[in-house]
Amino acid sequence: MKLLHAFLIATLFLSLIFMTGCTTKSNSMIHTQTVPDDKYNAALEWTDPSNHEVPAEGSDSEAEMLNRVRALFTNYTEENLRENVTRVYAEEVYFRDAFKQFARSTEIRDYFVHGLKPLKAAEFEFRRIIRSGDEFYIDWLMRLDFEKTPDGSWEESIGMTHMRFNADGKIIFHQDYWDPTDIVYKRIPVAKQLINFVKKKM
Repeated sequence: MKLLHAFLIATLFLSLIFMTGCTTKSNSMIHTQTVPDDKYNAALEWTDPSNHEVPAEGSDSEAEMLNRVRALFTNYTEENLRENVTRVYAEEVYFRDAFKQFARSTEIRDYFVHGLKPLKAAEFEFRRIIRSGDEFYIDWLMRLDFEKTPDGSWEESIGMTHMRFNADGKIIFHQDYWDPTDIVYKRIPVAKQLINFVKKKM
C-alpha cells in the first residue's frame, strides 16, 4: 500500500509539472506518448504504406531515403536542423514523441531547434534500421551534454522510432518509444526526488 501511495504521489506531481509544457494545441489533455488515441489511429490509416509507393527494399531510392534520415539526426546541430528537417519530413506528417505531437514539418523543425537550448551538444547513433514490409524501425542511442553540467558530462538514453515514408521518401509518420524519466525528468528537482523515492521503494 505504501508503494502504491508513493507511486500515485509521484504520478500526480509529474502530471502537474508537465501540465503546461506537454499539452496539445487542440485540447487541454496531458500529452501521452503511447496511448493509441484518435489522432494516432487516424494517422495509422492515412499513412498506411499501402496508400503510398514506398521505395523498394534494397533500392538506391531506399538507401538515399534512409541516408537523409541518418544525416539529419547524426549531425544534430541547429544549422543542419533548420536546413534539412523539412527536406526529410513531409509537409503533412504525424509526429509524436515523449513530450509533443505535431502535424507539420515546420513545427517539428522549430521544436527540434528549441530543444537544443539547454544543451551544449546532442548526438544520435543509429544502431539498427529494421524494415518489416514497408514499416521502418530505428534503434538509437541518444547522447546529451547539458549546459548546466561539467563539459563532457554526456548523458545517454536508448530508444526506438517507428517511421513510415511516402513515395518521395519523406517521413509521414514518426512515433517514438522512449523513456525520458532518467535523462530529462530527473533534472527537475521535485521530480528527481520523487522518482528516486519510488525507485528505492521498488
